[in-house]
Amino acid sequence: MIKIDKNIQSWYAINLIEGEGVGTSYEYYAKLRKLRRFINSIGKPKRILIAGLPEKYGLSMDFFWLGGVLNAETVVIDDRSEALERVGKVLSMLKSEKLLDETKVSFIKTDPISEFNSPDLRFDLALSSEVLQRLDKSKKTYISNLIKVAKNFAIFAPNRGNESHANLSGLKSVWLEELLRHCQEHSETQIYDYGYIDMPPFPPGLSRSQEKRDQAANSRIEIFLMKCLEIYNACEDITPKFIKEKIAHITYIMVKNQ
Repeated sequence: MIKIDKNIQSWYAINLIEGEGVGTSYEYYAKLRKLRRFINSIGKPKRILIAGLPEKYGLSMDFFWLGGVLNAETVVIDDRSEALERVGKVLSMLKSEKLLDETKVSFIKTDPISEFNSPDLRFDLALSSEVLQRLDKSKKTYISNLIKVAKNFAIFAPNRGNESHANLSGLKSVWLEELLRHCQEHSETQIYDYGYIDMPPFPPGLSRSQEKRDQAANSRIEIFLMKCLEIYNACEDITPKFIKEKIAHITYIMVKNQ
């Protein structure tokens, strides 16, 4: 059994360096709970592709942390120089603070829908969070390229069923049905899991001042509330689908490439 657990309070220390808050801590916690089952099903990956960095919230430090825990080579692609530079700086800060394990990370500046023809660019696992929604009509191409380069992949995207994305987060969003349709078009794929996650008791896009975020790191009440959020997160598994599709922040799919 591969252990990739990390509590919300521990994530919070990382998220503060990212410039984020407890909402991102909850998101990372929720995603890794799902990825743990997937990775235990496919086996420990040696090479991981981070197929684009998030559009707005966080820098996918959960994926970098995962690469370090699994001692996997991690390759990051994105077409935005500023995003790649920011990730490099945050990774250095986290490693100096000993909040992130040392692991081999390399960066490639390229469009997430580019073709990868090099035989060196083949991966055991590709991960994507808050990328697909900004590709407009290129979603199908993006998924096709993931199938070409990765044995397995997991995509997380803002849930279009949650109206707060348009009103508060400012992110475009994706229907779960659209994710399923694009993956089901490929006969070589096997869908392992899909659905809705990340349903904290606050809407997407909610933010707090830096001062309040810093106070939360040392407040006993806030730490207790973070522990309560972990218990709350466990309830996501038993929440009826008709509720999830309206309040979940994220829709996801996990695919094995046969």
